[in-house]
Amino acid sequence: MKIGDLVRKACGSYVRDAAGLGLVIEAFAGGPEPSYRVQWSNDYGTFWTFGDKLERIKKRKLNV
Repeated sequence: MKIGDLVRKACGSYVRDAAGLGLVIEAFAGGPEPSYRVQWSNDYGTFWTFGDKLERIKKRKLNV
C-alpha cells in the first residue's frame, strides 16, 4: 500500500461498515509490521492501522 490508496477495513472486522472507506495519508515501515495513517469517511476519524487490517480498493479501468 502507498499514500493515496483507497482502503477499507479487512473482511471480518466488526467496524468495517462503520468506518466506510478510507484514504491512506501517511505510511510507517520502521516497526515489525508496516502501518498506515488512514482518514476514514463517515466521520469515523483518522487512525494508525496495521497493513494486515486493511484491504486496498482495486482500481478499475474505464472503457470510454
